[in-house]
Amino acid sequence: MIAYNRTSLDNLLIKEEAADAFHQQLISIEEYNAIEKAYPVDLYSPNIFIRIGLFLLTTVIVSMGYAFFLLLEIAGSEKGIGIMTFVYSLLLYGALEFMIRNKKSYRSGIDDALLWLCIGGIVGAANLIFSSVSVAGHAVLIFIPAFYFLLRFGNAIMGALAFMALLVIVFYGVTPLGNIAKTIMPFLLMALSFIVYRLVKNYSNNYRLRYYQHCCTLIKILALLILYAAGNYFVVREVSNSLFDLQLKEGESVPYGWVFWFPTVLLPAIYIFRGIQKKDVILLRAGLILVAAIIFTFRYYYHLAPLEIAMSIGGTIMIVIAYFITKYLTPPKHGFTHAEPNDPALAGLLQVESLIVAQTFHQTPTHGTGKHFDFGGGSGGGAGATDSF
Repeated sequence: MIAYNRTSLDNLLIKEEAADAFHQQLISIEEYNAIEKAYPVDLYSPNIFIRIGLFLLTTVIVSMGYAFFLLLEIAGSEKGIGIMTFVYSLLLYGALEFMIRNKKSYRSGIDDALLWLCIGGIVGAANLIFSSVSVAGHAVLIFIPAFYFLLRFGNAIMGALAFMALLVIVFYGVTPLGNIAKTIMPFLLMALSFIVYRLVKNYSNNYRLRYYQHCCTLIKILALLILYAAGNYFVVREVSNSLFDLQLKEGESVPYGWVFWFPTVLLPAIYIFRGIQKKDVILLRAGLILVAAIIFTFRYYYHLAPLEIAMSIGGTIMIVIAYFITKYLTPPKHGFTHAEPNDPALAGLLQVESLIVAQTFHQTPTHGTGKHFDFGGGSGGGAGATDSF
């Protein structure tokens, strides 16, 4: 299903493992260079500055080509322009496949631009052909190509886009059914996010999904955040008041609003506990980040202290906690350490902004389990090779 050359992708995974091993001083420079020569990668992936330039250049060229293409539509009606736009989107997809198959483009900026322009063309064509497209209709138009592009090109942003579109489809597809549907909507979104998270987590280590590791990581992060947001009191109250026209006054709560204080407070604690229990860095860091959401929610509705004092007290507490945790984890205990991980990819695993930028212009798959390159007999668990190496 993946569009890129599998041999080149496998070789790229091997070379990345070799780079990590060399960074951890598990192999010598001679061994690293030998691996580089033995596993060539036949993919065109320039540096970040060239990728940005190619992305912008491709966008300009495609836009100019689209304007010229519209000159063929003499009638100039909206439906005619919409049909021409849809045909042009199909041509863009053909150009994308051509660039990958014949020019070996791999996160070069060109293929990323064609991906986004293709989806934009499909959505724009639908709005021109049909008089009115609902929000749920837009979500369906985005979900179908985004999910296909996820499978075909292993693009993490497309995976996140498909997941968000699915949530919008469920939201706008169920809420018109009545007041009961509106009442259970937060719990429905929480259940859907949890199901997606479990499915992705259970299958992300499958060797056949080795090219989709970044996709799984980003979707898991989004699923955890949306699971919390769907049950957060602030989000539920404000979104319900805005979309369902409840006209709540200051101090008034949504029906059964007290129920949503439980997930608001408990979910971050559960994330942290399960992250520690399972040594899952995604759960752990998500829980730590969402502690700030608890404080914000309480501070928004209950002004216990001026903002400056609350921030100062919270910052002081976090500094003290961080200090004692650092002292406690020196040396490492129970599989945890305060030190930076040796694996540079793991160190930045949850830097979401960096992940999004890197994915847009260059995707670096993480090698899965199964058939993989064995670098030797090192038995170190993150602290380097032992004498058996």
